[in-house]
Amino acid sequence: MFSAVDEYYPGSKRKRRDVEAIEKKVPDIKSWDSRPYVKPLNGKDVEFFTVGALAIALGRPVITVRTWTMEGQLPQSPYRLPPKADKNGEIRLGRRLYTRAMIEAAVEIFEANGLLYLNKIDWSKNRHVPQDVAKVWSELRNN
Repeated sequence: MFSAVDEYYPGSKRKRRDVEAIEKKVPDIKSWDSRPYVKPLNGKDVEFFTVGALAIALGRPVITVRTWTMEGQLPQSPYRLPPKADKNGEIRLGRRLYTRAMIEAAVEIFEANGLLYLNKIDWSKNRHVPQDVAKVWSELRNN
């Protein structure tokens, strides 16, 4: 008699999801570097990656990384593609770009502080992380 209770949502004809069939998907940390932009920088060809690659490497959605950047939890990217006009004639800023070393350094810092793949980061307890990332990124850019 009550077997249908577990099969359907209460008061609905919609079936419940099979929770056991849903597997947690952990992003493949190596897939972030599958689509680099190769651009010249100071006479050398350098691999650059978008904010999406940084998000995959940190195990976060892109909107989270953008929000962290706006809130100052991550430093602004020092590199961007040139701006271009969209079909309405509005000028759009170019994509944010990060070097391989910048992304790897951010992953190392997040991993060392146990922040990779957490559902929510309490930035009040991890105030040093943005400073550490900014310091390392600055050093990498100056080299």
